[in-house]
Amino acid sequence: MTSVAVALSLICVRPAGAETLHDAIISAWARDPVGRAANVDAMAAHRTADASESWFPGGPVINGEYLDDHFIGSNVGYTTYQGSIGVPLWLPGQGTATVKNALADEAAARANGKVARLAMAVRLLDLTSAATLLTREAQNMRQTSAVLAQALQATSRALAQGEIPATDNEALLGEKEDLDGRIAETEQKIETTRAELETLTGHDTIPDLMNLDGHLLVGQGLSLDPKNDPRIEMANATVQAAHASYNVAAHSFMPAPEVGIMVLKQGQYGSPWDTQVGVQFSTTLPSEARNTPMMMKETKAIGAAERDAELTRRKVTVEYRQTRAQLASALEILRHADRTQKALQDRAGQMDKAWRVGETSAIEYLRARQAALAAQQRATQADVIWHAAMVRMVLMAGRTP
Repeated sequence: MTSVAVALSLICVRPAGAETLHDAIISAWARDPVGRAANVDAMAAHRTADASESWFPGGPVINGEYLDDHFIGSNVGYTTYQGSIGVPLWLPGQGTATVKNALADEAAARANGKVARLAMAVRLLDLTSAATLLTREAQNMRQTSAVLAQALQATSRALAQGEIPATDNEALLGEKEDLDGRIAETEQKIETTRAELETLTGHDTIPDLMNLDGHLLVGQGLSLDPKNDPRIEMANATVQAAHASYNVAAHSFMPAPEVGIMVLKQGQYGSPWDTQVGVQFSTTLPSEARNTPMMMKETKAIGAAERDAELTRRKVTVEYRQTRAQLASALEILRHADRTQKALQDRAGQMDKAWRVGETSAIEYLRARQAALAAQQRATQADVIWHAAMVRMVLMAGRTP
């Protein structure tokens, strides 16, 4: 069974690895600044969750006062020293909600990292596909150019001997020069793509895409389902984070109250009292003017997160179906293109023989060569497309091929 037939039969099954492309993705991810930023965000959220498990929502508050009648010119000897230390208190459920909010932020940061990794891997795949296609197209054109070079040598000799008109030689020469120009242009595009690959992976080596076959879609217990896409995971994590933030706001219906102890020392000639110790408590009562805007802000955030999540699910589902269709279509196109290419290559070979013995014109021979090259390029394109579509499906499932 050919690799094309294997892939057609395995469109709905699960993948194994492709070492070269796998290594390229790992290398690019290690260098990706977005990935490092996502890791920092996750670490910060985790440390915030740890800190939120404290007994108090803030640090101690210290107050002190000193009063003396000497400052106003009196000499009665009345002085007062007053100091207090207090701590803010969690409102009921506020501490737990704050911890859960930080953990939800951590989950969202990690999901964001997966999405960033997917975007980076898809970018690498696109560059690899483009470079692979350009390289193989250049190889096809070089093969045709070599054939035309041989034909041009024959026409040059025949022209010198007066056996063919100059127009035949000029037609072959023009076709070969045009083809060589296209080869040079393709090589320039390959170098540009290599430069972009180097910015991602640190080297300009083109990952080997074509060594992957239909068996990539089997193994590892992979389920090719849009629900496994990292973008949907990120959307769901964002919704959960929005709900967690709402719960914090719901449990923060007033500023944190403070409780502490206070010491008061007074000194006055003949005073019957000296030092006093007491408890201090202060709080701000709930206010709709404060709470309603805060709650509505979080409500709007939940609505926006749920909207984005639904749009993401729709987008990913459509993209997944498009990729599956692209894979199946490319395989079918490749099957027909292979047959077309073989037929047109045979025809070009027959036209070559007929042209050399004078049974057909050089123009007809060139048309046959052009058709054969076009068919070869279509087959090459379909071959690269189905490999790329197969890898994209694996990436969308949250795995590295």
